Amino acid sequence: MQAQGGGGASRSWLAWVAVAALALIGVQAARSALVAAEGERRPELALKAWPGHPVPLRTIALRDIGTAAARGQAPAPATLAMIERSANGAPLAAEPLLVAATERLTAGDMAGGRRLLEAALRRDPRSTAAHFMLADLAIRQQRLGDALVHVTVLQRRLKGGVDGFAGALAEFAKQPGALAQLAPVLGSQPSLRRAMLSRLASDPGGEAALRALVRRGDAAEQWFVDAVRMRAASGDVAGVRALMTAAGQPLGGQRLAAWTGGAATTPFGWIFVSGAEGTAEPVLNGPLRLIYYGRADTVLAAHPLLLPPGRYALDSTMAGNPPAGRFEWRLICHPESRVIATEPVNAGAQRLSITVGPDCPSQRLELHGRMGDFPGTVSAELQRVALVPVGGGS
Repeated sequence: MQAQGGGGASRSWLAWVAVAALALIGVQAARSALVAAEGERRPELALKAWPGHPVPLRTIALRDIGTAAARGQAPAPATLAMIERSANGAPLAAEPLLVAATERLTAGDMAGGRRLLEAALRRDPRSTAAHFMLADLAIRQQRLGDALVHVTVLQRRLKGGVDGFAGALAEFAKQPGALAQLAPVLGSQPSLRRAMLSRLASDPGGEAALRALVRRGDAAEQWFVDAVRMRAASGDVAGVRALMTAAGQPLGGQRLAAWTGGAATTPFGWIFVSGAEGTAEPVLNGPLRLIYYGRADTVLAAHPLLLPPGRYALDSTMAGNPPAGRFEWRLICHPESRVIATEPVNAGAQRLSITVGPDCPSQRLELHGRMGDFPGTVSAELQRVALVPVGGGS
């Protein structure tokens, strides 16, 4: 009987060991599956599931190296330490070569760095960092054909994978003869084109390249809207005209657009604010609903303009019963951001007379919420607003 009891205990113990082993195998399988699925796409998540695993460590570190390379900077010591940790976990991986290549490039040895990067790519043809760094180096050396081989791989493998060196490509676009090489490439790489033009749009030195690359259909792109508004705010009407013409659009900006129930998708449309100080909510074919909390002066709505010199009338109708002086129209003259007209907006219909002089090439109409003696929420509806020329205005 004792022997039978002992045998039963042994079998129970073996069963417990088997269950524990299966559980451990299951946990390890789950961790392995997560790292395999997310090690490169979401490395931070994979690293939490398996701290110290070389794949997410490598991905995070090489992403940081690629970003630093695109900025012309050396990788941080912590990044190189992470690479070394991942290399220790995978001694036959490409990482040691990438670290050595980064050190050569940082020291100015471009030829040696390129050879090491190519060796790393032969060791691991799927290495995102090797493709990224080779593409970045090729762009900087104006070897666009070589760069595009790697860009194509990155575009297939990583969503937005080329955005990190869009800045380097934008710098290349400013070089003589670069546009002829870029045009056919960007036509087949829409996300790369969008990222690069976004960089050029905010770069004063990229004006010529930007104008040459803009095409019909770009007018609704956010980078284009921002580029036109930035030039209008600086009083650069010629720059605005060049971009609008290149995009196949009329100049615009000489009348107020109707609000569409959402954000404007053209440069000369309404801009509405929704934040801690108040909100302006447009209703399609309806009013502009205003809520102002009265804690600080703020802009609730704005509209860029390109009014020619002359006299104008701003007609508006406000519904509700807002306290006097809590809402106000202001017309700002660019590039000095000088206020040339101001008028409180009260309940009912009213007209503001405006004179635009020849020294005011571009403007911005703003609807402000203004603090009163005591903070308090004010609600109203702007039912209509129109800007019309008077007399000699055009």
